[in-house]
Amino acid sequence: MPNLTANRTLSGSFAEVWVDGARIAELEEVTLTVKLQREKVQFGLDIDSKITGYSGEGTMMLKQVYTRFYEVMEQAKQGFDKRCTITTALKDPDAMDGGEERYSVNIAFSELPFVGYKMGEVCKQKLPFTFRPSELQCLDSIQAGE
Repeated sequence: MPNLTANRTLSGSFAEVWVDGARIAELEEVTLTVKLQREKVQFGLDIDSKITGYSGEGTMMLKQVYTRFYEVMEQAKQGFDKRCTITTALKDPDAMDGGEERYSVNIAFSELPFVGYKMGEVCKQKLPFTFRPSELQCLDSIQAGE
């Protein structure tokens, strides 16, 4: 393992996100999390666990610049469950060997916040979503150097 220095730490300032191919320039934060479902298994007095499933969830936090994702609600009114594809990219110039980390996954929004104005503050929208972990694709990764 190489001798690491602080400048190799990745910065979210270089992250980008696209939803259905459209760049979301006003992104403040994005998270994708896989939660493991475990069932307890006992052997003698030891209690261990076994993975019996997993689920995916995430959040996008946007600084409100545009009206976004209203079409998802319009389609829901008509009985359609619109899914979107999120693609993320993190290309920090100081990344090991100039590497880039990229992911792609199909998501389903679980909340659509349209109005949340507060006097004296920048308007933000927090958009939680779910996804199937089996559909999460790592398109590029940053590997540990020798």
